Amino acid sequence: MKVLIIDDSNFQRKIVKSLVESLGLKSIEAENGDIGLNMLKSERVDCIVLDLLMPGKSGIEVLQELKSEGNTIPVIVLSADIQKTTRENVDQLGAHIFINKPLKKEELISSIKSALKIS
Repeated sequence: MKVLIIDDSNFQRKIVKSLVESLGLKSIEAENGDIGLNMLKSERVDCIVLDLLMPGKSGIEVLQELKSEGNTIPVIVLSADIQKTTRENVDQLGAHIFINKPLKKEELISSIKSALKIS
């Protein structure tokens, strides 16, 4: 199984990558939404871990594009944005789980397991 990590923070991508790989999963990384969406055209992934606030195409725009294309890959959203309206918007756009930053290791691991239906 493969997880696509879309986050403009190299530090955050490395943390998520290490957690994904600790579960025995493969990962690929994109530093913004445009690159992530392009990667989906050539890579088969089973889950996406997505930051919301990024330069270029934001996480919200990525979710909008995925929804408009009928994409059903589970998306785990990571964000420091704690506004209720943001969370509601993300839910309406079909995100599987919303996790507040700073990231808690156990929360991300259980979210990935839930999204991929693994134990």
